[in-house]
Amino acid sequence: MSLFALFYMLFAYLLGSISSAILICRLAGLPDPRQNGSHNPGATNVLRIGNRKSALAALIFDMLKGMIPVWAGYYLVYPTIKTKKIKNK
Repeated sequence: MSLFALFYMLFAYLLGSISSAILICRLAGLPDPRQNGSHNPGATNVLRIGNRKSALAALIFDMLKGMIPVWAGYYLVYPTIKTKKIKNK
């Protein structure tokens, strides 16, 4: 396994470990979602204790946490893959 792959996996893991609901609640001045509502730090609980804009921000942030590493992996690795051209007979 290359050094790039190891750093990329570490980056993806660390990006995924960020709790968007807690961050959004702190930035919006809302109470801690782990202590209020359903005690689950997620977009639905942010909607319960806050407002739609905060919940939408938490949802989009959660979606981007998963999409960014996948997109980056695809675009960083795809050009380096050599494909064989098969001639039609």
